Amino acid sequence: MSTPSTTLPTPAPGVKPRRRRWLRSVAWLLFALVVCSAFIIVSVLGSVFPAPLEITINGTSVASGLDLAALPTADKLALAIVAAVSVLVALLLGVAALLVVAVALVPVLLLTVGLPVLVGGVVLLALLSPFLLLAWALWRAVKPAPPATMTP
Repeated sequence: MSTPSTTLPTPAPGVKPRRRRWLRSVAWLLFALVVCSAFIIVSVLGSVFPAPLEITINGTSVASGLDLAALPTADKLALAIVAAVSVLVALLLGVAALLVVAVALVPVLLLTVGLPVLVGGVVLLALLSPFLLLAWALWRAVKPAPPATMTP
């Protein structure tokens, strides 16, 4: 009698295992999203805000002459990367918030809807048990008995 082998097969020498491949793919996808967003923001930055900005608080000029179109390329790129990363973080935080709400909401719904239905079913079963017992007894009384078989 042979016993089954409990060792796992080893991959071929040139083949890498496929563990954590999805995580790496998601990370590359998010990185590509940040890069594409940064390039779009850099290209749009000069055309959306062509006039200099002036920031005033309560009538006092805090900053004047901010011209985003006249910024150096490195500053535009840094501003674009910060904007792209902040948008990505906001997106991920929104998804995480939805997951947390779903995780908190599912048990609440199960307790508020499922538990009363379960308790109602148990109470209904307890109240109807005499009728069920009577129906079973009547069925046994009316049902013909199986024919007796003789054993040799």
